[in-house]
Amino acid sequence: MNLAFSHPWLLLLLPLCLLPFASSLFERRPCASAELLALNPVTVWLNRLIVATAVISIASLITGIAGLHILEQTVTRTGNGAHIVFVLDRSASMNETFGGKTPSKDEQSKAQAARRLLSEFVSNRPHDLFGVAGFSTQPFYVSPLTEHKTAIQAAINSMETPGLAFTNVAKGLGMGLSYFRDQPHTGSRVIVLVSDGAASLDHRAQKILREWFERYRVSLYWFFLRTENGLGIYSEPDTPQDDNPRVMPERHLHKFFNTLSVPYHAYEVDTVESLQASIAELDELESLPLIYEEKIPRQSLSVWLYSLALMGILLLIAVKLLEKKS
Repeated sequence: MNLAFSHPWLLLLLPLCLLPFASSLFERRPCASAELLALNPVTVWLNRLIVATAVISIASLITGIAGLHILEQTVTRTGNGAHIVFVLDRSASMNETFGGKTPSKDEQSKAQAARRLLSEFVSNRPHDLFGVAGFSTQPFYVSPLTEHKTAIQAAINSMETPGLAFTNVAKGLGMGLSYFRDQPHTGSRVIVLVSDGAASLDHRAQKILREWFERYRVSLYWFFLRTENGLGIYSEPDTPQDDNPRVMPERHLHKFFNTLSVPYHAYEVDTVESLQASIAELDELESLPLIYEEKIPRQSLSVWLYSLALMGILLLIAVKLLEKKS
């Protein structure tokens, strides 16, 4: 343990621990002859115990006031699971139902359905590390990779806020991939893209994403929340002229993902039930040995020292009350 003091200068008061040796807890009374007071071993050791209790009480009080604490530590932990980053679409269309309408009181928007099901998925994966990134026109950082489920649930719940603007998948994926930059490769690495739309990727964006997926060895799961009667990732063009990224961005983004050198799984869902089934399949991910580092914050020891000092003082008070009065 790495110990330190918040106010080390207060340790200059430690010589006060010598006071019990200079003065007795009991009243001194005159005696005609010292020979009349026969000291036995029990009395000697009881007196030593009383002095030691007083010394420990004073020392505990001073070191507690000085702020004795354990320094912040980094602990390496081992488990089974995966590093999973949710890349969540926060465009305005996510506020609509799968039918493409504003949700009524009894209906859920696509964002609400995804939030609820992803929240349940996180609760059922106790040993995984999760991170959350969002995107619309620009990406935004929500939560780092962490094992703390409370923080992840709060990040997922941020989907409750209305989405806005457009869908920039490339920047969203770039943000999600950056989470793995300084992480040791000790378990399954997964990006879960949750989006109801797509966008065309220029050659530069494709090159960067291809390099990053290969470098960080991250599997990709795409939950495409298709609006009723809308184009999907498996839609076929009516004419050859329509088979281009501008007219059918979902189809061509799916084709690009299939060219990546990492495992890729696509799920086209158009109901809450199909989304639930897709997330259940994601739950079947292989769990590999997972090694990660966790920071433990500074821990104060003052409370324990104050408790020890209080116990000592109460014991001395009890002994004092047992003193025979003349």
